[in-house]
Amino acid sequence: MSFAAVPAYTGVPDFGLIHINPEETAKAFQAYLDTASKLTGVALDDIKTTVSTLPQNQDKVTLTELLSLGMKLFDAIVWLTAGRPKSHPLSIDPGLTKDKIPSMHEIARSVFYCYFMLVTQARYPVGRNETEKPRIPNFLKTIMGMEKEQHVYVDVICSFSPQKFDPAWAKHVSFANFGQEVLSRFGLGVAGYRMFGPFGLYNPKPDMDPELRPAFEFARTVAKAPSSWNVHPLTRNPNILTARGNLNKNLNNLLLDAFTQADLEEMERAKVIYKIPTREPAHRQYRQWTSNDDITGSALIFRN
Repeated sequence: MSFAAVPAYTGVPDFGLIHINPEETAKAFQAYLDTASKLTGVALDDIKTTVSTLPQNQDKVTLTELLSLGMKLFDAIVWLTAGRPKSHPLSIDPGLTKDKIPSMHEIARSVFYCYFMLVTQARYPVGRNETEKPRIPNFLKTIMGMEKEQHVYVDVICSFSPQKFDPAWAKHVSFANFGQEVLSRFGLGVAGYRMFGPFGLYNPKPDMDPELRPAFEFARTVAKAPSSWNVHPLTRNPNILTARGNLNKNLNNLLLDAFTQADLEEMERAKVIYKIPTREPAHRQYRQWTSNDDITGSALIFRN
């Protein structure tokens, strides 16, 4: 088969369009997307690099020395992680007198305050200007004696919003030498497990739909299993959402189907649950849940 030649007089118009190479464009965008997809990340312009006096050698100054000179813990970690950048050198703050520099014990208690909140509530305490403040556990106030407003502890260790400071560091903390009071409190539960709790404490109502028995057994098994970073909201394995759906919303529905109204009211009074849940019709994955625990895995929180 032959084709007629294109007449020479037609020419090729210039449409003024640029066609991108999708693969190369994706590579160019990758770093931007990786950064924008994360809720954490601290800009050097967000930290304070002021100290009471300049160290003899900024290139070799240690974290402990920076703290003793009045630099805040999280700020110092960011600055050191950035490699002690010349673009943001240490400078003297004349108002940073010795009496205004927190002691190492104050710093330790403040970072513990944040750590406890991350483990038990999966969030940092908030700064002075935040309007939505998390409820502080009574344990911190009554047992640990940390009765000040939460922003006080944040201010000791951070000059920026702590939410920018990646909370995944909590996963790598060893509590082998923690005090017994703290270990005992952690044993009562960590973030991500509250809605599982009732299934480990109460039996199902006699007329529960027998088709929900596997779901109930799954919830009971997880409730009694060792706490896992795979379940904790800070580090939850994304495969859980795929396999089981939204855990809390499904467990809310399962609660309503598995227990009597009297049991639910007792749970609420005893603070086993915050309140009797409202049904979430869109979350029905629990009706297909199998009984095997496929979410705890081996990333145990209390591994030490």
